[in-house]
Amino acid sequence: MISSMTGFGIGMAAGSGWRAEVTLRTLNNRFLSVRVRSLSDRPQVQVQVEEEIKRAFKRGEIGVQISLERGTGAEEQAVFSLETIERYLTGLRQVVEQFTLSDQPTLSDLIAVGALQQANNDEDDPAPTIDEALQQAIAATRAARAKEGEHLAAEIEGILSRISSLTAQVEERLPEVQRELRVRMQEKIASLAVEVDPARMEMEIALVVERYDVQEEIARLQGHINRARSLLASSDPVGKELDFLSQEMLREVNTLGSKSRDLAINGLVIDMKLAVNAFKEQVQNVE
Repeated sequence: MISSMTGFGIGMAAGSGWRAEVTLRTLNNRFLSVRVRSLSDRPQVQVQVEEEIKRAFKRGEIGVQISLERGTGAEEQAVFSLETIERYLTGLRQVVEQFTLSDQPTLSDLIAVGALQQANNDEDDPAPTIDEALQQAIAATRAARAKEGEHLAAEIEGILSRISSLTAQVEERLPEVQRELRVRMQEKIASLAVEVDPARMEMEIALVVERYDVQEEIARLQGHINRARSLLASSDPVGKELDFLSQEMLREVNTLGSKSRDLAINGLVIDMKLAVNAFKEQVQNVE
């Protein structure tokens, strides 16, 4: 079943001393556009988020909002590496003993030798927590897009049924149009009061009828309708192909209208153009 490009999802996770909330909002776009906010100070994590989004979605404008804050117990985590400080302090004490110095190492001494280095604690990395919240948001958004896709497919199927019905009405009208065209041609030739070879007259009438025949356009239009219906059942991204089919449908309807010399068919063509334009508008929402 097709998916819509419109969706919304939220994911929340806590761990490694962090709390993360990820919100996804997706809108229509001819291509895939990803915008991640709130991670400008963590470019590597931002790149990872963008890659995950690109794996999850094929089309649409994806807005990603990430809220990240310290979780419970974060204040207990060391800011500086205690192991490093201990190592430097031991070294300074050895210097004092070696050279029988009177003063013991102070905080200033530790700072001077660069002992106060930021703790490198893997558990303090927020990336796993962000990814967990992101996966929840992606799943919720895809579910929302799939649900919207069901309604969208029903709308599109209704439009295709309308186009198919109008096409059938045009096809039903064709034999009568051709008969009327033959009668008018015969009457026109008769009004000229000239001798015309019956075989030549029949040939000329056949050429005129063929010039205004729209069976080929009807066949192609029906083929486009059948293809569109098969795409509606696909789970793959088919929005671009549906959009292409809408253009091809409109091309055939325009050609059909330009060939027609029948008022009834012309009226049906106008209705067909309206239906095809409605189809084109709806498929803009399909991923």
